[in-house]
Order: sequence, then structure tokens, then C-alpha cells
Amino acid sequence: KLAEALKINQTLQTIYLGWNSIGNKGAGKLAGALKVNHTLQTIELGWNSIGNKGAGKLAEALKINQTLQTIYLGWNSIGNKGAGKLAGALKVNHTLQTIELGWNSIGNKGAGKLAEAL
Repeated sequence: KLAEALKINQTLQTIYLGWNSIGNKGAGKLAGALKVNHTLQTIELGWNSIGNKGAGKLAEALKINQTLQTIYLGWNSIGNKGAGKLAGALKVNHTLQTIELGWNSIGNKGAGKLAEAL
């Protein structure tokens, strides 16, 4: 229901959703909302077990979204695959200013892909 509300909301700029067991399915629903939401600037999704699949779904949304400036994805079990997907989004997204990926499982390969995207 939250993702559906975010699709039509026209005023909310910041939402904190840390520590909510969102998982990759919930991340997918939020990604769908981010594709059409035009007001949200900050989303905090730390500690939600999003994983690589969820990171990939969010990355697809970041390729489309033109208003989000900050996304917090710390403590989500994101590894090299998820980092690679996010890197692909960073190459085409021109509004995102901050992406927080601390305390994940991103190794040298994933960090390299992120570095290339910057």
C-alpha cells in the first residue's frame, strides 16, 4: 500500500524506511513507485535485507527517476552483482547526488564498477 501511495503522492520529499524487513520484493514495489514519483528527493532504506535482487530493481528505477537526490542502502546484503546494477544506473542518472552503500558485501569487483560509473 505504501508503494501505491508513493506513486500518486505529490508533496512528500523525504521518507525514512530503515529497519523494516522490506526485502527484495518490497524493494521491487518501491522501485515501481520511484519510476513514477516526481517529488521524492530522499529515501532511506538501510537495514532492510534488500540484497542484490532488490538493488537491481532499485537500479532500474534510478535509470528513470529524475528527482531523487539521495538514497541510503546501507546494511542490505548488497554484493558485487547489486553494485554492478547500481553502477549502471549511476551512468545514466543525472540527479542523484548521494548514494550510501556502507556495511554491505561489495568487494573489489563491485567497487570497481561503481568507480567506473562515477
